[in-house]
Amino acid sequence: MAETHQSTAGMSHTVKEVALAITTKMSNVTHMSSECCIYRVPEKFRRAKAEAYTPQVVSIGPFHRDKTVLQSTEEIKLRYLIGFLRRIKADLLACTRMISELEDRIRQCYQESLTQDSDQLVEIILVDAVFVVELFIRNHYPEHRDENDEIFSKQWMSNAVLHDVLLLENQVPFFVLETLYNLTALKTTITFFKLSYEYFKDVLHGHELAGTRTQVRHLVDYVRAQQLPSFPQGVASQRAKKFELTRSAKELEEAGLNFRQSEGTSSLLDVIFKDGTLGMQRLVVNEWTDAYLRNMIAYEQCHHEYKHISSYVILLDSLIDTPKDIDILISCGILENQLGSADDVARLINGMYNETMRDSSEFLYSSQCESLNAYSRTWWQQWKAAWYRWRVILKRDYFSNPWSGVSVVAAVVLLILTLVQTACSFLDIYAGNARRLFRGRKW
Repeated sequence: MAETHQSTAGMSHTVKEVALAITTKMSNVTHMSSECCIYRVPEKFRRAKAEAYTPQVVSIGPFHRDKTVLQSTEEIKLRYLIGFLRRIKADLLACTRMISELEDRIRQCYQESLTQDSDQLVEIILVDAVFVVELFIRNHYPEHRDENDEIFSKQWMSNAVLHDVLLLENQVPFFVLETLYNLTALKTTITFFKLSYEYFKDVLHGHELAGTRTQVRHLVDYVRAQQLPSFPQGVASQRAKKFELTRSAKELEEAGLNFRQSEGTSSLLDVIFKDGTLGMQRLVVNEWTDAYLRNMIAYEQCHHEYKHISSYVILLDSLIDTPKDIDILISCGILENQLGSADDVARLINGMYNETMRDSSEFLYSSQCESLNAYSRTWWQQWKAAWYRWRVILKRDYFSNPWSGVSVVAAVVLLILTLVQTACSFLDIYAGNARRLFRGRKW
């Protein structure tokens, strides 16, 4: 009995220790702040293509700070800091104090608890945010660049930096960028919103944002906001009855559907189907497209209720099965291929779809897909599709070159002449019989 009591007492003591340990851990758990907007990319996305989410040359913010391969650009950041301090009225101490006063709010912007102490985090945010601001200034004002600027004098470096500022894990809060930019005299001639647009416009082709009407959390949020559709959020999903995809571009064309580049809209995501024509804004596919779209998809999955970019990529994936679909979309101006072959574009688009959604409340183009499918199923469209297929066969098999075309035309003419000759022979025989019958008739 004594041994049993002692064992029970020991167990009770152990249970109390476990409960105390759990209580301590719970007390250290931080609540998710409404400021949270900078996330680690979900592992399911990273496994699909890690390089699309990983910085190549420069770390911005705390997530990739300690990576050895990115250390060579730290000296470039310091040179950009020197240039920035030359153009503002405040000194380095005032800038440091400014970031320090924002530290708590900055920490709340990151999904995970940052391991850096106050001094380390303030240094990282100040140096990296100044680098981004100065980068945008030098992009718009070439006269502000140093001689032999390490970024703008080397095309590969400029391209790599652009790739890195588009990554979800490589961000600092937008309000920090604006706060630092407002220390410069340039704020009176151009806003930071405009400066950001000038940096991205040649490769992302988004519409310009009005800073007074749009709240932006970081640069990935900024480029996503550039593409948002003109229709009200949620309207498309309210009309949709089910998650429905559509046929490939080639199949739709064979069913009599036309494609055209939309006019009068600046949003990439405006997709309009009307009177047998699918209108879409032009998408330029280049070396940044993969990282650009993948990181916005990851951001939407972490942060946004309405999955605009995710829906758009799923729609593209539905339209594109083979390089022939790419050729159709290029020929009508919906796609511009700056990447390479049509195979490269098809692989890029098809490789992004990770089955991120399966219901109509998230997929914003279910209604358009439903209309496309209904249009292609009508008897009139089936007839047009059959006629289209015959035209393709004739063009491919009988009019692929001038000589085969001439031979087909000659054969058709010969067939017609033969039919005419046969008809004339029948008429002659009929006429002769008629004459004989007429002569033999007794009046």
